[in-house]
Formats: sequence, C-alpha cells, structure tokens
Amino acid sequence: MNVNFLQWDSDFFSKKIGDITINKEGENINFTEDYDLIVVKQLSDFDIDLNGFDLSFKETKVNFIKELDDQNLPESEIIKDSDDIEKDEDFFKELAYESGKKSRFLLDEKFGEAKFKELYDMWVINSLNKKFALKTFYIEDHDKAIGFVTLQQYDSLGKIGLIATHPDFQGKGFGKKLLQKAENFCIKNGITHLEIPTQKENIQACSFYKKQGYEIKDEIIIKHYWKK
Repeated sequence: MNVNFLQWDSDFFSKKIGDITINKEGENINFTEDYDLIVVKQLSDFDIDLNGFDLSFKETKVNFIKELDDQNLPESEIIKDSDDIEKDEDFFKELAYESGKKSRFLLDEKFGEAKFKELYDMWVINSLNKKFALKTFYIEDHDKAIGFVTLQQYDSLGKIGLIATHPDFQGKGFGKKLLQKAENFCIKNGITHLEIPTQKENIQACSFYKKQGYEIKDEIIIKHYWKK
C-alpha cells in the first residue's frame, strides 16, 4: 500500500504531505519518498507504527446528513444573501476562524495559527467567488457579521462548507435560522439531501445537528504522523 502525495497541501504548507487509508491492522505501508507529514485515515481505531514518525494529532470526522422534504421551513427576514448585497472576505474572516475552531489545521500546532487563518481566508474568498460554494447566507448586526453559512451543490446533494455564529451571539437561534435558510434553498432547487461535516469531538455542533434532524452518515478517524 502506497502513500498518496498531496500536491496542494504540500504547496500550501511548504511541507511534503501524503495520505493513506488503512482498513485493517498489519497492512504494509510503502513509501520511499521523504515525507514531512503522513495523514492516516481509518474506519476503525487501532495502533499504527510508522517508523521514523510520531503521532501528533487524532480526530474523528463525522458527516451528518438529512433527507429534505418538500415543506419549506420558517425563514427569517434577517438572513441575507451575498449575491444580493456584496460583501468582501474581510467581513466574514472572524466567523470563518470560529467555524474552524475545532479544525485539525488549528488544533495540530505543527501547522501554526497563521497558516490556519490563511487557509480559512482562502476558503471564504473561494466561497464568495463561487469556486467553493454556490451560496453564502449571513446575518449582520450594526454592520458586523454575526453568523454565516456556505452551501455547495453536487447534483441532488447539498453540502455545508462553513457555518458559524459569533461567540457573542450564540444560543440565540441564529444557527438554526441559517440552516433553515440553506435547507429552503436546497428544497427550491431540487436538492434532496443536505450533508454537514464536523468533528466528533465538537460535542456542541454534533448535538445541534441532531436536534435539527440530522443523522450520522459516516465517520472516519484522521491521524497526523509527523517525521521525527
């Protein structure tokens, strides 16, 4: 089994990065190239010994999914569409960082906070220019973004890319309103299922999605092995 070289990741982080999926214990892993980081993906957790590498980080990625019915949900007038009122990336950056507060690119300190912020800055920019998202919905208060969600479409499947509410405004139902806006857009545009990725360790997010009728579609364990 060979390690898959990740060109984009390697260029962005200025590290040689590869990934591999290991489904059972004892599988032989072959890599002749000199990697800085190997990202290991597993469907079940078991120990792996990579000679010359140390395990620095582990998370469980969870994909939630919901089948959407044809009934429009209540929709708040405070939700705005970036297609109607143009906003630049700076307007959303703080929310982007909030959406990634449990991201492996932040929690694994070997990446560094500066690169985490640069990565999420790019995510916002490419969501607004339609490369990473079809729609960006948001809520503002006194010209400040206090919540947003980005939506991608793959035929009849929708996917949430980024979703966050500013910490000062959490617990007020804004996240639910944003999600309902995204679901209504999906229903009106022939999208039958909506998927949301998060981390199993993000208890608050997992609880919220379950309350909104989402179920776990799949889970994958992700580990970072850095060269010693």
